[in-house]
Amino acid sequence: MIDRRLVLAGCCAAAFAPKAFAHRAARTETELRIEADGTVGVIHVYHLQDAQDALYKAGLIDRPDLTPLRARARLALYTRRHFSLSEGGEPVDLDVIGAEIEGDNVYVYQEGRLTGDGALVVMANMLRELMHDQTNSVNVVRNGRTQTLDFRGEDGPKPVA
Repeated sequence: MIDRRLVLAGCCAAAFAPKAFAHRAARTETELRIEADGTVGVIHVYHLQDAQDALYKAGLIDRPDLTPLRARARLALYTRRHFSLSEGGEPVDLDVIGAEIEGDNVYVYQEGRLTGDGALVVMANMLRELMHDQTNSVNVVRNGRTQTLDFRGEDGPKPVA
């Protein structure tokens, strides 16, 4: 005879186990798109809760809420200080275009222009000093090819192939 309590306990354990053990990685995704004319478009995608919590704990925003325009502007300026692109050893000026929230994500937009005068190098430090397990993944899209650069821990600048 089957003990209903054991079956019920097994069903409950199975139902709750994924929630109890699930862990979303602390991760920011960036797309750096390089057009044939040298135009560079950058889109950073942060998980909203991670960005709110980290910036609040760092004292960069007054409360853990990125819905106010001023808070999103601070995230955009923070991103500008912690993400860089250089060409031939010279920094590429990436203008902040804006930031918006959509669902569980907050997007920060930047754009710039390359001169074609040298090798490209990327640095992505966003949230890494605030969250020990943070990974920043940068997808560089150029000439129909995508190269992914992952930044974690003490990683420094990385060249674009």
